[in-house]
Amino acid sequence: MKKWFNFGYTLVFLLIFSSICLFYSDDFTRALSSRPPLFPTNQPFGIEKCQKWTEQVRDFSLFREKAAEKVTVLMYHRILEEGEIDPSIHYDKHGQLYDTIVLKSAFEEQMQFLHDHDYTTLTVKEFLLFMQGKIEVPRKSVLLTFDDGFKDNFIEAYPIMKKYQFTAANFLVTGFVSKREDKFSSSKHQYFSLSDVGKSCDVFDFQSHTYNFHQRNKQGTAYLESKAPDEIRDDLSVSLTNLSGRNRSIAYPYGAYNQNTIDVVKELGFELAFTVEYNDARPGMALYEIPRKAVYPDDTLHDFKEKINFY
Repeated sequence: MKKWFNFGYTLVFLLIFSSICLFYSDDFTRALSSRPPLFPTNQPFGIEKCQKWTEQVRDFSLFREKAAEKVTVLMYHRILEEGEIDPSIHYDKHGQLYDTIVLKSAFEEQMQFLHDHDYTTLTVKEFLLFMQGKIEVPRKSVLLTFDDGFKDNFIEAYPIMKKYQFTAANFLVTGFVSKREDKFSSSKHQYFSLSDVGKSCDVFDFQSHTYNFHQRNKQGTAYLESKAPDEIRDDLSVSLTNLSGRNRSIAYPYGAYNQNTIDVVKELGFELAFTVEYNDARPGMALYEIPRKAVYPDDTLHDFKEKINFY
């Protein structure tokens, strides 16, 4: 009798424990991994309404001598408060801030400079039409872009840009977006939550940075170069599902691509693709190889002025 009692007790315990594990499996997964589970492949972010502004095109009514012949596309990744910098996370092996980090104080100084000197931040659609030679834009025009979708873009950059009424393209690794606030992630691996995306979609034009192909293989080659076209197509298609088909532009992770990549991007209807080649963008350039100028942590305001051709 005792034997059967112990057996029954153990069985009940296992059933209860299994139920608890199943109910809290998402939390356990988050707690035991450095990155939360990927965003569902079949679920849109639900931001269609708040992204309608990205389809608008302004009438700049320019005199020809004031029209731009080229536009600087600026590339940012992370914007961090100086007090949040952790040498064990944010410094490279040489003891320098990673190139992908810009201090909040420097970013605010740069945005204030653009504002005080009457720069226009273009939307991706306006930039596309400029590159196609269909519209003229002011000589003092820039396109601001952010890669990866780190949470600090929402916490630090978004309020500054909103203050100056600026907009930017934000290229999300859509699989990294968390469905809820992620209390388990460290700042090293913290990305936009779905709530963050919804709250900042009046400033950020959310575009694709792949679904989960911001990776390299064992040989160090980026997935967009090393994977088969069908695999690239599948990954990018999922990112477009998350973005409700928003396929105006894509930024290649690491700036890595080849002709297979371009062919898939074209097939999926993307109109623009951004690289990390350091140059200004001019009408007539290849639309799937648009250059961008990265902003670095050690850039002075003088460096920034040179990037945007202020001199």
